[in-house]
Amino acid sequence: MPSDVTGSGRHDPVATVVVVNWNGERWLRPCLDALQRQQTSRPFLTWVVDNASSDGSVALMEREYPGVRVLRNGENLGFAGGNNTALREVTTPYAVLLNNDATPEPDWLERLLAPFDEPGAERLAAVTSKVVFAPRFLPLQLDAPGFVPGGADPRDLGVRIASVVVDGEDVTSRVLWERLTWGPEGEGAGRFFWTRPSGEMLLPLPHADGPWEVTVRWAAEADKDVVLSWDGGAVTLPVTGELTEQAFAVTTARPVDVVNNVGSVVFTAGYGADRGYQDVDAGQYDEPTEVFALCGCAVAFRTEAGRAADWFDDDFFLYYEDTDLSWRLRAAGWAIRYEPKAVVRHVHSASSVEWSPTFVFHTDRNRLLMLVKNASTPMAVREVGRYPLTTGSMALRTVRQAARTRSRPAVRPTLMRLRVLLSFLRLLPTMLAKRRALGSTAAVHRPELEKWLVTQR
Repeated sequence: MPSDVTGSGRHDPVATVVVVNWNGERWLRPCLDALQRQQTSRPFLTWVVDNASSDGSVALMEREYPGVRVLRNGENLGFAGGNNTALREVTTPYAVLLNNDATPEPDWLERLLAPFDEPGAERLAAVTSKVVFAPRFLPLQLDAPGFVPGGADPRDLGVRIASVVVDGEDVTSRVLWERLTWGPEGEGAGRFFWTRPSGEMLLPLPHADGPWEVTVRWAAEADKDVVLSWDGGAVTLPVTGELTEQAFAVTTARPVDVVNNVGSVVFTAGYGADRGYQDVDAGQYDEPTEVFALCGCAVAFRTEAGRAADWFDDDFFLYYEDTDLSWRLRAAGWAIRYEPKAVVRHVHSASSVEWSPTFVFHTDRNRLLMLVKNASTPMAVREVGRYPLTTGSMALRTVRQAARTRSRPAVRPTLMRLRVLLSFLRLLPTMLAKRRALGSTAAVHRPELEKWLVTQR
């Protein structure tokens, strides 16, 4: 049945759905419309926290969604502070978070809340959703003769891709590159990706039915042929030492869904990660299971548990706040579950671009803050201490490379890491105080919790 967004119906609401928004006018309508289409027997409220948007977000909600409560912050408090604005007011038994760039399936809320009613779920703090990327994708296998540049670069490289266009739309920023490339290099119009000699990229498709016209702009260290293959076809294309465009048609292929998050993990090196990230969804994550950490994109909390933990840490602002909260909930003896039938489609990094300065700063700093608060002393000392050592090593390598090539050293990465360290040191006394408070009340101690951590492959 439709949601009771006002809470004024015949039944008291059992959940409050919180959506944090910052200049997300283009995403709000699909998100809120999907909430209004929820088929659930559980009345719920919808609250949107607006983090001082300067676009038409608030006007849109006032005009088209009068049943939605809008909480307006005078400044951008980030994901952590924005959610806390609402969460600290929630009085319903469950508090549910949904990203403004996520669109839930019609039965999402019903499925998400159901595990709380199961026998033995009294200590279940949170249920996290199955999050898939919003578009469907074409898996595209690349195979090329490899080469190793030598010198300070030991990588095995294939080709250098500058852009990918599908049916006239530049999708470069939305291609899922993780299984093929070494990550982005360069800036602005000069940004590119070096591939490995072999691997798979996932191309977002503007429509589910083919054919699709694909154009790649690429170069390599020398002239060579590259094979691109997909389910039902393949093409061999030339690449040269200069940037050139090559176009080809994909007439038969089966588009796939790709996993964004099916619960989160923490590696033994102290890095958080999305479980299942960029895996083609072939049913391998269709069983509910307990996970170490939740994903803040689409999750339901038992309000009692979140309130006892004082919700997110406001100092984190953006990124790692959900993993930090998960760690603290587990230390208090609560469990976290992944529910595969609660599905949302998510526009990844719609509000903050992955690998942007904002992304790098907050992920680097907040990982260190999280470890200081939650990790065992040996792990925290080891991983936090490694960061300045790595920073010094990177700076020295950059200087040596510049001297060899007689060029200006690339100082921005080092300056960013120094900025991270300064911010971390400013917050260190606060985090140490929080660490002591958490340790004094923990029901599950740090070494026991670290049995959940996994080794990075």
